[in-house]
Order: sequence, then C-alpha cells, then structure tokens
Amino acid sequence: MKLLIYEWKAYLEEDVLAICREKKISYDTFSWFFKDKNRDEEFVRWLDKSIDIRAYDAVLSINYFPLLSQVCQKKGVKYIAWCYDNPLNVVQIEKTLANPVNYVFLFDKVQYGKYKNAGFDTVYHLPLGVNRTRMMKLSVSDAEYKRYGAQVSFVGQLYESRLMEIMAPVNDYTKGYLNALLNVQADLYGAYLLEECITENLIQDINTQYVQRAPGTKVRLSREALNYAMACEVTRRNRIILLSLCGARYDTRFYSYQNSEVIKNVKKCGEVDYLREMPQIFACSKINLNPSLRIIQTGIPLRAFDIMGAGGFLLSNYQEELLEHFVNEEEMVVYESMEDAVAKIDFYLRHEELRVKIAENGKRKTLKEHSLQDRLDQILSVLL
Repeated sequence: MKLLIYEWKAYLEEDVLAICREKKISYDTFSWFFKDKNRDEEFVRWLDKSIDIRAYDAVLSINYFPLLSQVCQKKGVKYIAWCYDNPLNVVQIEKTLANPVNYVFLFDKVQYGKYKNAGFDTVYHLPLGVNRTRMMKLSVSDAEYKRYGAQVSFVGQLYESRLMEIMAPVNDYTKGYLNALLNVQADLYGAYLLEECITENLIQDINTQYVQRAPGTKVRLSREALNYAMACEVTRRNRIILLSLCGARYDTRFYSYQNSEVIKNVKKCGEVDYLREMPQIFACSKINLNPSLRIIQTGIPLRAFDIMGAGGFLLSNYQEELLEHFVNEEEMVVYESMEDAVAKIDFYLRHEELRVKIAENGKRKTLKEHSLQDRLDQILSVLL
C-alpha cells in the first residue's frame, strides 16, 4: 500500500503520518490552498504536471474535498476521506459524493445514515479515536501540573453563528418561531429537533420575505445553512452558560482563540497546540468539559476521545454513541442539563478517588478499543 496524503494542517494529520510510519505504510504528501473546493483549474494543472497519482494505491485527506474526488475519478485512483467534521461544509457535495472511487468515513451515525439512505454507497460509519502510541508516551511534569492544573477546563470555541444576520430581514412572527425553536433545543439533550422543524415551507417563507424586503435579491437561504446557523447558536449559548456557571463556582479555564466578554469569572487562556499542549491540559484538569456542537447528533467528537486518551476525566453532554462505547459513571460521565452538569462537577470534585478511577478506566478503554491505529486498519481493509 502506497498513499498520497493531502496536508492542510488538520488535527489528525500528524497522527496519521506517524501511524503510517509506525505501520511501514509508504506515503508521500502534498499541500495546496483551494480557492474553491469544487473548482480550481490551477490545482488540476499543477497536480497533472507535478504528481503522477497513478503511482499510488489511494489518495487520502482528512475531511472531504470534492476536487480530490474529481481528480481521482478521472485517474482511476481510490480516494479516502477520513472525516472529523460534521457537517462537512461542502457546497453541492452530492455532485461528487457518488464517485465510485470514493471511500468517505463519517463518525456520526446520523450523518452517515443521511447519505446512505439517499443512495450513496461510498460512505462508511467509523468512530474517531486517538494515537495510542503518542498517548502511551504522554507524561506530565510538575511544572505542567502547576501551569495547567484547574478544577474545570474547556478547550474549544464558542462558535460564531450567522443566525442574527439570517433573522434580521424576517418578520416578528418568524423571529419568534425561530427563537422558540432555539430555546427548546437548548434545554433538550439526547434529541435534535431543529432539522425536523426546519421545513421546506419555512425556508420558502423566509426566502419570500427576503425578496419582499429587497426585490431582485438572488440570495437564497437553504435548509442546511439555517440548520447549521441555529445549531451553532444553540451551542454558543450552551457553552457560555455552562462556562459562566462553572466560573462562578470553581477554578475554571477556557482555552480558545476567542475571548468572550460575556463569560465571567473564567480564566481565558488563549489557543493551545493540539499535539503538544492539549493532552497536558486534559491530564492536569480535574474535570474536562465536552459540550458538543449540537448538530453532531449521535457521534463522539474528537475532543472526547482526546480527553480520555490523555487520562483526563470527561464530563460530556449526552451523545448516543458515547454511551454505546463507554459506561456512564465508570469510564466517563454524561450530564443531561446545565443543573445536572454543575451537580456532577460538584460531586466529582468532592470524590477524588472515584473521579481518578473513572479517568483511568476511560483511558484504558480508549487506548485498547479506540485507537487511530485500529481505525486505519479498518479503513484499509475496506479498500482491499
């Protein structure tokens, strides 16, 4: 097996390359900034001139890139897209997703089912995982414990939603309906109602209002765009509330490139390096939060695996697949409301022995059953 791997500074890239070396899988890499993921003639000319992709058994990228699929389809080379994002944020993905050379691996069962039920046989469900070798080598110094130690930590972003921009031109009735949906979804864990409630009739009504406000406008809102904007807004509100509640009670740290003034009493620590700092933060923090992006309906986000793989204590919102693979309150802990999250933080901060045992169990299960090494073997077995 010889792979051609597209590099674009994705989280999993360095781990995938290291695992290929570990497994003696031959590979070359290339980089390119796509002006348009669907059409970039300069890239196609460069690739034809610079790389003979027929010399490889497959092209691999982290996440899905339509142009790579198109080129592989033309050359008759298999294309592997190993995805950790949901949604994939690819405009008109249906135009290329059915290419027979595609092998697209998705970590969320609902996301996978959406495409599979639509007739795409090129998609596969595959949970994410951790680089077992890297995590087994992880050690934390006294200086790192002093630097990163905290009662509660969250590594992530708040998400900037386009919802306010989308809602600006619509009437008060539509705004009231959308806000009601947001409020219901924000308090609901274990079920995702937004996608079902955002109907074609609602989208048509909003687009009609756009035209009435600005005759001649050609901008149209899609169901996917509104769904994502609302999911981001719900996630943003949930994360701000959770961090604010924690900040009022505990030594809480927020690691992000963002610096929201809305969040009070939380130490804002800035962005951290995924490979070299994040595992230490997870290992040094007594409790690590995982309030998932709400559009991820069942899948286990990469952050959750990274926390457990580093030996950190994971406190996550309910995710169906998390409970399929891990035992609640034995290998990680799930909360079902903001009040429940705070109550469980308080409990596990007061019961250190139990908290440490759960973190140890979570790490053991993650390294044994959820390694990227095994996931790559699964991917390659599908191709062979």
